[in-house]
Amino acid sequence: MIPVTVITEVTILDRHCPRSWHATLPNGRKVIAFRIQHEPTLELSPGDKAQAELSVADFSQAHLIG
Repeated sequence: MIPVTVITEVTILDRHCPRSWHATLPNGRKVIAFRIQHEPTLELSPGDKAQAELSVADFSQAHLIG
């Protein structure tokens, strides 16, 4: 079965708003990393690394999972 999402690590560039950050994937592609409203917010600083889930259909957004 083809996976619907992939797990990867992103590097935080800067904070966009309380629940989203500008980040990069390991290949250097820039993405918007985010937390869903009901999830606790994360304290992330530029240079921090975090686990993220990406949809295989859209690699421009990364849901932060840890």
